[in-house]
Amino acid sequence: MYPMRKTYLAMIFCFIFITSSAQPGRNEISVGISGGISALHYSVSEGKFKPQGGASLNLGYLLKITDLWGIGTGTELSLYRSKVNIDRYSDNYTVLSNSIPDGSSEQNTFDFRFTYTDFQEEQKALYLNIPIFFQLQSDNHSGIYAKAGIKIGIPITATRNNRYSALKTSAYFPYEDIEYTDLTNHGFGNYSAARNKSDLKLKYSLSPFAEIGWKWHLGAHQNIYAGIYGEYGVRKIYDTANEKPFLQYSEDGTITGNPIWESSRQNGKTPKALLSSPVHLMSIGVTVRWAISL
Repeated sequence: MYPMRKTYLAMIFCFIFITSSAQPGRNEISVGISGGISALHYSVSEGKFKPQGGASLNLGYLLKITDLWGIGTGTELSLYRSKVNIDRYSDNYTVLSNSIPDGSSEQNTFDFRFTYTDFQEEQKALYLNIPIFFQLQSDNHSGIYAKAGIKIGIPITATRNNRYSALKTSAYFPYEDIEYTDLTNHGFGNYSAARNKSDLKLKYSLSPFAEIGWKWHLGAHQNIYAGIYGEYGVRKIYDTANEKPFLQYSEDGTITGNPIWESSRQNGKTPKALLSSPVHLMSIGVTVRWAISL
């Protein structure tokens, strides 16, 4: 308890010291926009991962300590998007059903087979980022500036959308040595294109970032900043067991598609997860902001 109190007191003292050391009349408030590649970054064992474009709206405050450097914070509303394309995906696994109500387990065991054609899944996430950073720059004239720090990201909404152009399912019963391919009321047959949307549950992120660019001093306490930036999350934002089949067969004959992040290939010796790395936030792009001195 006492160490925590000492930590809080030290933080308060540092804040008071920095605030009192700041140069009045030359601190800045700014508004800006950023855009580029902005993705939920990960790897997959099937298909091709494609980071997508995103954008941020930001509001910032810079507390100048000297003519050359200051500390800042603010808020950013940031969109992250990613996509996976799988041209063709086939898998199979053993199912024990109740297709024959009075039958034995041997009679009710079958091999469920399915093939997706042109499968695509896109993930989108909207985060509220709170940056804390140091900034170096010239004070009263145009010149190079640089900033670096860390962002705390709080998820607001997150969804995934998937679609496919065709789905083919069948069931092979070893007991009968028959493969059923046209019993759609039991989940076996050919299905046309379909789409599905579901929510994602993501965690908060910690992302170191850096930015460098040029500051135009416009006079009358106004500046324009334009630069390039990059960030990469050091905290994974999604937890999953990755054990579900990509297409789930239920005893009542219904079939349900599972998301890529929660699915595994079933037809090997052990299930192989489609998601082969942790999920992190990542972005790189250009930024422009307008600032006024207070």
